[in-house]
Amino acid sequence: MSFEDPGRSADLLAAVCGHAKEIRADLLHGSGGGAAPLDDVLAAMAAGDDLAAPLEALHAVLRASGDALGLLGYSDHVATTRGLEPAGIVGVEDGLVETVYLCPAGRCTRYWFPVGSAPVPHCRFDDVPLRGERL
Repeated sequence: MSFEDPGRSADLLAAVCGHAKEIRADLLHGSGGGAAPLDDVLAAMAAGDDLAAPLEALHAVLRASGDALGLLGYSDHVATTRGLEPAGIVGVEDGLVETVYLCPAGRCTRYWFPVGSAPVPHCRFDDVPLRGERL
């Protein structure tokens, strides 16, 4: 994908400007290695430099971190739920996590999601509770 089109670069820069805090948080919590790509875009903007290369690099890092839409998902013109965490999964930084319970010995593919205050089921083989894993 190329951001050489000035109109496209302007739209994506608007997304960066409007969502810099969210992008920074996603970069810091993702596997992209930090917020340097965002800082590069902001520095190029402040210096009046060409933004095509830094925008493309930021987009690539976001996509490599698991955000399929990259910068396109931050655009106010895209009606979608976006982010590095799948929809429905509450962020660990909020103190809440989604849990799935799996076979305690890893022998089978059984899984169970918590339902209200229902007790955790037991393994039908060993009669021990299924083990909890964070998603």
